[in-house]
Amino acid sequence: MEARTPIEQAASRRSPDEQRGFEREQVAAHYEHDPEIFSLVLDSQLAYSTGIYLHDDDDLETAQRRKFAHFRNLLQIKPGEKVLDVGCGWGSVMLNLAAGTDGVFHGITLSERQRDVLLERAEARGLSDRITVDLTHVEDLDLAAESVDAVIFCGSIVHMHNREAVHRRVGDILRPGGRLLISDCYFPTEPRGPRDSNATDYILSKAMGYCRLMSLPEELELIGRAGLDVRLVEDMTGSYVRTVADWIDNIRRNRARIEALAPGFARLLQCYMTVGRTSFARRTALEYMILAAKGHADTAPKHWAVTDAR
Repeated sequence: MEARTPIEQAASRRSPDEQRGFEREQVAAHYEHDPEIFSLVLDSQLAYSTGIYLHDDDDLETAQRRKFAHFRNLLQIKPGEKVLDVGCGWGSVMLNLAAGTDGVFHGITLSERQRDVLLERAEARGLSDRITVDLTHVEDLDLAAESVDAVIFCGSIVHMHNREAVHRRVGDILRPGGRLLISDCYFPTEPRGPRDSNATDYILSKAMGYCRLMSLPEELELIGRAGLDVRLVEDMTGSYVRTVADWIDNIRRNRARIEALAPGFARLLQCYMTVGRTSFARRTALEYMILAAKGHADTAPKHWAVTDAR
């Protein structure tokens, strides 16, 4: 598949092992900042991914709660089912799913600080008996074939260059009936603006360490090659624009404290989010949720509607 951006072209010149090492170091750096910073920018659950906005007066907390409820409906996690959250962050998705279901959850992250925060939050909520977290890259994860019932990538698969290998791994570890849920950013199939600009490189490289934006059809093709059937695709671009706008407002409101914790980081966050919000508002970048399944799965359309819980 075509390498569209300078950072992606550089990645294509590395070996897979070298690229994994690059991602471990560069991607983790962004998330190793003081967790208090992100608590001043994100919602109370520390969700670093799109919420779902339905009404003009929805706030960030409402949009993220609606997203968590939507994930529960889409995944239909049954008692004892094993769920892998790849790029689990500070645990917003895992903690909400664990609180609302009787599944067993395994998270992986590249950030030691994220892992520590997640485990502390799980302990505080009485969920630590059903949550484990490992510090590892997904391509290094040692799991038996057909040992997982659901896999989640929420704002994380964009950090992974070797997507074909990642999807093959997912197809291997999912049990028959297993579900895959992705929520992330994509380029349109046909360019709607330059992809080698300084602004693009600033977001994908300087701010976030490493990002590879594929087109939606490319991602869906890799999912199909891994033996999964795509069941649902939802365009969340409009909701992502509003999510990022709320994050920017929080940065402005809390700029002094963020600067005290990490000089210069507030500027980096606000710059990359402002440029990113403009790109999504113009639809030169897009946000999608994807639900796929391995064979027959309890992913009927009756579970797909976004509930209007506020």
